Amino acid sequence: MFAQAEWGYSPPSGMTMKLTSLIGTTVCLLCSLVSTTLLAEENAKDVFGHYQPALFQIRMIEVESGNKSSIGSGFQVSDDGLIVTNYHVISDSVFSPKKYRIEYLTHTGETGPLTLQHIDVVNDLALVRRKVEGAEHFPLADSLPAQGDSIFSLGNPHDLGMIVVPGTYNGLKKSSFNQKIHFTGSINPGMSGGPTVNASGQVVGVNVATAGNQIGFLVPLAPLQALVARAKDATPERFMDEIQRQLIVNQERLLSPFIQAPWPLASLGQASVAGEVVDFLPCWGNSNADDKNARYLTVQKRCRLDEEIFLNQRLRTGTLELEYEWLTSNKLSSAAFYNLYEQGMQSAGPGNNAGKENVTNYQCQQQRVSNAQNMKLRFVFCTRAYKDFDQLFDVLILGASYGQAQQGLISHFTLAGVTQQMSQAFTQRFVEAMAWQ
Repeated sequence: MFAQAEWGYSPPSGMTMKLTSLIGTTVCLLCSLVSTTLLAEENAKDVFGHYQPALFQIRMIEVESGNKSSIGSGFQVSDDGLIVTNYHVISDSVFSPKKYRIEYLTHTGETGPLTLQHIDVVNDLALVRRKVEGAEHFPLADSLPAQGDSIFSLGNPHDLGMIVVPGTYNGLKKSSFNQKIHFTGSINPGMSGGPTVNASGQVVGVNVATAGNQIGFLVPLAPLQALVARAKDATPERFMDEIQRQLIVNQERLLSPFIQAPWPLASLGQASVAGEVVDFLPCWGNSNADDKNARYLTVQKRCRLDEEIFLNQRLRTGTLELEYEWLTSNKLSSAAFYNLYEQGMQSAGPGNNAGKENVTNYQCQQQRVSNAQNMKLRFVFCTRAYKDFDQLFDVLILGASYGQAQQGLISHFTLAGVTQQMSQAFTQRFVEAMAWQ
């Protein structure tokens, strides 16, 4: 009627019914959305109410002061007191067992000691146990949710008490070396180690990290199930040996694709460097080509593994980093270009954080090589040893081409927590994957 009065327009026969149908469908969709949201909220309340006795705050207690030094969350997965949390929540007790003890706090204020049962440092998981029989516990799901399903993250943010955060399952993170679930929801500090459950209260993942803006990541079901199945395998006094074993297995899995075959090449200025070897090592590029006042041209490429393994507050490992910079100039003198080149060499550094308590100083040696592509290269090979792990090293390689007038290629890689054998095999592939065009 409004259309006819305002514009003198009569809809063709049948259109009125279609419009009415469309409006009705839209209203139904809105009703469905509201209903789904309300249902999710009700599910969240039900899940929280039913399983609250199986949720815990996990505390690291500094023995001398008797006060907590850090907190996280945990959840019970068996009736005899087996509790899941993040490794990073209890890591101090592994590296300093005499200084720290692990304790739980229930929703009713009860506290008690926990013993460490097993760890998975690669996936940031740990199992602890309290003395109890027949207690409420979370069941583990048989499979992951469907894309878009509502899931609920539970934990203890900022020491404010246990809460539940509704969110959405968005599948596994793409191009990730160690798989993580992409969760749309707020995982806040203190929620680390808490469960994320489906509408039936079954655990589908473990809170581990947040990227802000309602983006969170969870440890998926498979590594959690595997660790629970190995609950009785670990020997508490050998946890440091177990960490080294896990890191070696992880590095072999990471580096094997780089070692098994020659690397493809990609252009960088007038040079060729490593192309894409694997899809989980993202690369980024930059240059100063738009700077009209620049007296030289620099073209850069940096590839870095978008994850690392937390061992303690002062030591992170498991990283892989590749960097290249091609430089050229027709405005600088040879001496000025050489100085610029040397400054580029000095700017590179290790790609992971490690404190003097955990690693030795770097030991370096220089070597000149000519690779199979007849590129002449000067390398500085640097290694530092891990003090607690006798088979592991950080390896830092800096390279610079020579023999070319007014152009050069600077190269660098970092391997963190790698064996000597794997680092040597990787270095050989790295050296061969450079050429002049």
